[in-house]
Amino acid sequence: MSTRETKACIESGMDEWKRNLETMKAKTGAAAGQTDVKYRETVAQLQKQFNDLKIKTAKAWDVADDSFESARKDLEAAWDEWETRAKKAWEDLSK
Repeated sequence: MSTRETKACIESGMDEWKRNLETMKAKTGAAAGQTDVKYRETVAQLQKQFNDLKIKTAKAWDVADDSFESARKDLEAAWDEWETRAKKAWEDLSK
């Protein structure tokens, strides 16, 4: 995948998950009792991790293309790992 394709893919995923996190936050308000607390904690943790990844991504965009290529795999792996956790939480909230 080229640098441009990687950037486009990650930015698209970021936009989608930004919307999903907002939906997840709204759903946690509808949950009751202990479930609500668990979901709120999960969503808060995902939001913090998402914000950290956004910063990491923005820093990667600021480097030269050859430097970005060397960091691309790490960045993709970090997003993939986060997205796996986020999808699990999304499924849990959709039950």
